[in-house]
Amino acid sequence: MNIGLIGYPKSGKTTIYNALTGNTGATDKYIQAHHEAHVGVVMVLDDRVTKLSEMYKPKKTIYAHLEYHDFPALFTEHKEDINMNTLLSEIKTMEGFVIILRSFPDDELDELYGKSDPVRDIQKFEDEMLLIDMVIAEKRLEKIELSYKRGIKTPALQLEEKALHHVIESLHEGLPIRKIELGSDEEKAIRGFQFMTQKPVLALLNCSEDNFSQVDEILVKLKEMGYLTAAIAGKFEEELSRMEAADAADFMADMGIKESVRDRLTHLCFELMGYINFFTVGEDEVRAWTIEKGDNAVTAAGKIHSDLARGFIRAECFQYGDLVEHGSEKVLKEKGLFKLEGKEYIVRDGDILSIRFNV
Repeated sequence: MNIGLIGYPKSGKTTIYNALTGNTGATDKYIQAHHEAHVGVVMVLDDRVTKLSEMYKPKKTIYAHLEYHDFPALFTEHKEDINMNTLLSEIKTMEGFVIILRSFPDDELDELYGKSDPVRDIQKFEDEMLLIDMVIAEKRLEKIELSYKRGIKTPALQLEEKALHHVIESLHEGLPIRKIELGSDEEKAIRGFQFMTQKPVLALLNCSEDNFSQVDEILVKLKEMGYLTAAIAGKFEEELSRMEAADAADFMADMGIKESVRDRLTHLCFELMGYINFFTVGEDEVRAWTIEKGDNAVTAAGKIHSDLARGFIRAECFQYGDLVEHGSEKVLKEKGLFKLEGKEYIVRDGDILSIRFNV
């Protein structure tokens, strides 16, 4: 899963990126902004994987991973050194966005960029992304019209045209694509465009330690606007990420923080994307795999290897919770908790799968 960290200048993107990944990108407000994305991979710590590894004692234990991309500030007046076309092309490949919203006072930043106003900033972002999507959709419609004039009018083009008109109508009304209802055929027809406003968005307030507990009203407003939201004290979290574990735990307790920012944001990103984990186990390897909630057994098999999906026969399936409760696969079979599932079985979070296949 790849998540883009985006925001206005000096909103604290790189500070939060450092806290998440343990990197040490420069964050001083006087330093010139970077021009290319920083990329960091974070292991998704999961107690279930740890427990399964203890039970099976494999040669390898592999946790799920999440990739964060810290992008240069978007939609800023100072972008002469940034190739915006290249940057936007890269941003569009992200599966979801975390928009960092400055929610801390700073006299110098206030003078440069205006007083912090997360609601204003996220609305400006949405407006810019709506415009980008509108231009893409309208240009594509022009090409479709040109194809019609040349005598090319296939059912696929007509479906794409219908979907794009639906999209443009909504964009003109200020409605992002993720909030409109598209038929499955329409959604498939526009999938390749990777529209910006089709991506799920997490609105993350970057606060100071002093005002961390004073942003509830802003969080409520953002939730009313339809965003998944959270607030963190970015600078504090960055300092925590560089401490020894015991010292960090003491400081977190003082702040009333139960999990590190990495763990909290990972959970939120899984919620944002609608992702779940299933597991494969054995003497060679215990591994977590990430799929979308609602995916079937064939999709899960393909995540492991394309041959498993192509030659899928059955999925041997049992639940992590049942295994831990009863202690062994043998007992699960005796109790009827070890099942064989077909292609249309909807995989559940915590399922342990073994795929029977023949190619």
